[in-house]
Amino acid sequence: MTLLPHYCVDENLELDAKFFGVNQNFKIITLPKSRASYSVPSLHVKNPFVEKNYKVIDSSNGIITFERFCNLAGKKDKIIEAILDKFANEYPCINIHSLNIKPTTPLPFDFKSYKLLTISLKNNNFRKRKGSFRAIFKTPTSEKNIYFKFTIDANIKAFKAKHKLFNDKILSRNDYEKITIKIDKLPSKIITCKVPNNLMTKNYISANSILTMNKFEYKKDILRGTDIRAYIRDGMLVIATHATVLEDGNIGDILKVKTDNGKLLRAKLISKYKAIILE
Repeated sequence: MTLLPHYCVDENLELDAKFFGVNQNFKIITLPKSRASYSVPSLHVKNPFVEKNYKVIDSSNGIITFERFCNLAGKKDKIIEAILDKFANEYPCINIHSLNIKPTTPLPFDFKSYKLLTISLKNNNFRKRKGSFRAIFKTPTSEKNIYFKFTIDANIKAFKAKHKLFNDKILSRNDYEKITIKIDKLPSKIITCKVPNNLMTKNYISANSILTMNKFEYKKDILRGTDIRAYIRDGMLVIATHATVLEDGNIGDILKVKTDNGKLLRAKLISKYKAIILE
């Protein structure tokens, strides 16, 4: 038989020979109940087999570690599902190939009685292949934070410019194309899954550049220099006049306008080409 450097155990703290793969049943070692990870000299495990005339190959380099809850006491799937939900909420079009987790410290000896409440993942971990998160558990007496590491292999659908885009260019479907990017290659504020409507470039964008929101602003409902119909209340009368908008804005905004006779006034935009002059 061969002794390994590492063994996973769950609740069974009394390890007998069958645990190590032999047919006979005799006691080998008792693990402390209060320890989630326990290391012993390999001779403590080897000697009981030698006494029973077993040939033992020791591949442990002299130390054997027994770790409880290597499978996270049946909670691994729930924790991974909670992480997947976080990533799917951040990137609805994410394609996850694999996701692995591991506690950063040995788990508590009574971990099996813990109940997962939620996990907390910092924003900067959504653009990493390797990161960490905090899992919050309900214990028999209180709540406890346990920290984990994760490794993820995933792709995100994103977009790149098909050609040069100049300043104040209103983005159209012909200006970009879909690409997939590894999660650890995502730039900050990347546009993923779907390009929003009414985007306008803030400055020059070179061909093949990945589209990110900091390169755009939303096109306003009305742009500076647009001619509109402005309405002025005069007692019971409403007088219409032509005016020019002096700043960009959206419907509902109060903007500066200039009438045909040169008056500078404030007006509330009620549609794309109509506004009410304010007194």
